Amino acid sequence: MKGIKINLPPLPEQRAIVSKIEQLFSELDNGITNLKLAQEQLKVYRQAVLDETSKIETFVPITEVIEELGQGWSPKCHKEPSTNDDEWGVIKTTAIQAGYFNEKENKKLPLNLDPKSQHELSAGDILITRAGPRVRVGVCCLVKKVRPRLINCDKAYRIKLKKDLIVPEFFEYTMNSAKYTLIKEDLKTGISDSGVNLTQKRFLNMKIPLPTILEQQAIVREIETRLSVCDKMEQDIAENLEKAEVLRQSILKKAFEGKLLDERELEEVRNAPDWEPAEKLLERVKAEKKGKK
Repeated sequence: MKGIKINLPPLPEQRAIVSKIEQLFSELDNGITNLKLAQEQLKVYRQAVLDETSKIETFVPITEVIEELGQGWSPKCHKEPSTNDDEWGVIKTTAIQAGYFNEKENKKLPLNLDPKSQHELSAGDILITRAGPRVRVGVCCLVKKVRPRLINCDKAYRIKLKKDLIVPEFFEYTMNSAKYTLIKEDLKTGISDSGVNLTQKRFLNMKIPLPTILEQQAIVREIETRLSVCDKMEQDIAENLEKAEVLRQSILKKAFEGKLLDERELEEVRNAPDWEPAEKLLERVKAEKKGKK
């Protein structure tokens, strides 16, 4: 450490630099707080947008719109994922996110096991987690596209809808709305939050809104238009948060390079009564030390 050289400006300049860093960091922190608040407000708005599906007078038992419901298969797999379309893989429950399917979240099926191809996923499937930690049960997504040879796991329901009665996107938005998130919460069973279940019997007793296909399509278009605006705003916020961290580092860099203060600020510190070049200060300190010996 003794060999490291640092810039040592006069004391008044050091105080001015510290004061400006604190001022700039305070302004930066306020900006970051506002950006994070906007992020939270967007989450609330997203839920409000999804609740548009529930503003319907016609409700039917969920069994009326389901053609097939089943759970998958969870054999002992390799820890690593299947990344090759020629290899079979079994999805993890983390592949199922609210409104988003992540096929990369899977485990490779061992070669000595015959794949149960009846559980292979296909575009248009609806997936809902049925067992696990409370916060992860009842999560729903529509599989919009999927690679071949990917199998549903035992801890998720795979639903095939009657597409002449219900639009898959409408079903997905309904299941992920704030209203139905609360309904599903009441249907969960289990003593501990670390392990609960959403049973088929309870799930199939649920009633859902069912307007006409044309009305569903119109609602889906409206929701997707609003969500695309949310996506753009969230992207802008994320980019600005990244820029804020870069700016924080830039402020420190300028401070240690002696470039943070402008000419007016430098002139003010040079007029301070205790201003003296750092070299003279060091010489005085050394002289005082010698005098004490």
